[in-house]
Amino acid sequence: MIKATEPVRPLLPFPDLLDRENALRKALAEQVQARTISLLERNVQIQKLHSQLLDEERSRLPAKPAEASEPPAAVTQWRQSNGESCSRLGGDSGSCY
Repeated sequence: MIKATEPVRPLLPFPDLLDRENALRKALAEQVQARTISLLERNVQIQKLHSQLLDEERSRLPAKPAEASEPPAAVTQWRQSNGESCSRLGGDSGSCY
């Protein structure tokens, strides 16, 4: 997933937010592999951080001048990924990363 999000990084207004998400993703993957947390617990943690990152992005956006009225599709997809349904059993596999 980290490699899959690399092309999105330069398109984001604040790529450091994706870096933070990917750092957590890597740490959680290691914990899931070591069986210290479940995949469902991992999904909950990713969803919570993703939601916090979107809030942080929204709070930063007014301070940054608008470069384009419509963000690239990849940016929109990242913003919509890992919604609350991802932290439930079964999830919404189409947008859960």
